Amino acid sequence: MSLPKALLYKQKFLARDRLGGDILIAIRYSYRFAKVPVRPMDRSRTDYTNANRTAWNQAAPYHATHNNERLLEQCKARDFVAFKGEILQTLKRVGVADKDIIQLCCNNGIETLSLHNMGAASCLGVDAAEAFLEHAREFVQVAGAHERVSFLHSDVYQLPDQLNQSFDMVLVTIGVLSWMPDLEGFFEVAQRLLKPGGHLVIEDMHPVLFMYDEDSEGGASSIQFSYFTNEVWKETVSLDYFSKVEYESSLHYSFMHRTDDILMAGINNNLQLKSFKELDYDISFFCSDLENSPTKPPLGFVMVMQKE
Repeated sequence: MSLPKALLYKQKFLARDRLGGDILIAIRYSYRFAKVPVRPMDRSRTDYTNANRTAWNQAAPYHATHNNERLLEQCKARDFVAFKGEILQTLKRVGVADKDIIQLCCNNGIETLSLHNMGAASCLGVDAAEAFLEHAREFVQVAGAHERVSFLHSDVYQLPDQLNQSFDMVLVTIGVLSWMPDLEGFFEVAQRLLKPGGHLVIEDMHPVLFMYDEDSEGGASSIQFSYFTNEVWKETVSLDYFSKVEYESSLHYSFMHRTDDILMAGINNNLQLKSFKELDYDISFFCSDLENSPTKPPLGFVMVMQKE
């Protein structure tokens, strides 16, 4: 079986550690498969999400090896909160206490547990990767929060109608939007989950940042891609950002969504923009040198929308 043409590149990977500061994760050589057109997409939405779920399930044991012992200890503290910076201030401003909250694509549930510790009435974390949800349930059990925190294994696009209009807040955090093949559909799901007057809160990498790539020799990150690209990343690189283990992942896909794509996806689904804050500090540790660049682009954003 012939593989798509690949680009060999060296990329420095760092992981965002809300709990312990910056951690250099790996400097690795790997293969990135050439991009394929995303409009029209050459696969169904479910094909993309199924492929990504398989890849993240593969990654879960590697993440656990690096993280879980530490997190199991930290989860025992009743005041444990993983959020920092603008997202923490936004959550406090919108209000978490006594709210019913759902987190979409919650990964290992650390942030879902944090919402509980901030006073939420109930918290539901949703993720397609069952392996990460196994970790999440263990953390919540150790924290003694299982009566108010639960998890659901589901493709985000296939959440049951029984959840409609059940939540005061939908939370989405770093790295979620770029995995979504259908942005309008994603916001449609968020809108139907919210009670009237409920809030959608999103923290993510700024779309402008996806124009950049890191220098293979450790120099300054630079613009390599068009902001208006209609392409999808098709890759088999390792998703183990923590324990530095190199393995050939199953095929996974990520997508470029511009700022206007994100804003209009919400507006077209009857969500009113309440605030949009661009961040001048690094939240993802991708092209992290840009934080100190004299020509620094926006590196992240925090957005709040409200259901009419």
